[in-house]
Amino acid sequence: MDRERQVMDVTWEDGTHSTFTGEQLRWACPCAECRGEAGAPGRLSRVQSLSDAELRIRDVTLVGQYALQIAFESGHATGLYTFSLLRHLMA
Repeated sequence: MDRERQVMDVTWEDGTHSTFTGEQLRWACPCAECRGEAGAPGRLSRVQSLSDAELRIRDVTLVGQYALQIAFESGHATGLYTFSLLRHLMA
């Protein structure tokens, strides 16, 4: 995680390299609040923009061996970004 540039670099087991911006990751947040649940739309489908604090990464934590939990400066930290999701984002 490069906090100054606000990018997260990932090198995959196959040698592929990915770079994700804080903005890209925030808009891809998979949590129920952002994506919706029980047929209700999530917050990200109802807004056109996010504040700077919502786009700036504060911390990244490994969850088991399958995901990263990304915390943003706004305090939002409920999304678990599986490695499968992250690979899909790079396509």
